[in-house]
Amino acid sequence: MLQPSDNKIPENRARFRKSLSDLQDSLIDMASMVDKALHLSLYIMKTRDHRQAESLIRADSDINTKRYELEEEAMRLLATQQPVLSRDLRLVAAVMHIAGELERMGDYAKGLARISEKMEGLAPTSALVLMDKMMQISREMLNQSIDAFLKGDIELARELIRRDDEIDVLYNEAYHDLLKRMMEDNRVVDLATYMLWAIHNVERMGDRITNICERIIFVETGQIMSNHPPMHVD
Repeated sequence: MLQPSDNKIPENRARFRKSLSDLQDSLIDMASMVDKALHLSLYIMKTRDHRQAESLIRADSDINTKRYELEEEAMRLLATQQPVLSRDLRLVAAVMHIAGELERMGDYAKGLARISEKMEGLAPTSALVLMDKMMQISREMLNQSIDAFLKGDIELARELIRRDDEIDVLYNEAYHDLLKRMMEDNRVVDLATYMLWAIHNVERMGDRITNICERIIFVETGQIMSNHPPMHVD
């Protein structure tokens, strides 16, 4: 039986690590694309800039394409490099999972752009202030979650999961305020309805980041989080 040369395994390992590093770089690029989309979507909601809205809607296809490229790259890595360590296998699978979560966040940003187009001629609402805070927290959490993934930082991942509560508190405040306004003045029903859709999109972003953080913990520990609701799927 042929035996591997002394340097074969280290060489294969080095090749795998390089391919994995390239895969992670691609994930960073995708996260940056999504972060820019989130930033632009909030700007569009504030300004009702329809030109920018159409631009964001078209750009969402670039995020979708990036996701599929990442998945193909990850599957090619699994097929050609065949990682032998269970953590490496979980890591590559996590990249595909995170890419899917990022793609959905891009969809939420596109949804905000579409909502803004429906709000033409309607006066801004104070709920925008709360949505602004929700978006700021979401973007901070997104960037920190990618950092936690790259560093394998499960404590940061757990902290971010807890921080999702901040978004939920703001969402509930905005939700009840909008309902109150609708009951007090039926002239604001259309505006309030669109804003309810909008804040729901931003609230879901926090849930997507929670999914990412749960995946990080699984990669590093091999354990599904206990005493926590199942991963969000929609």
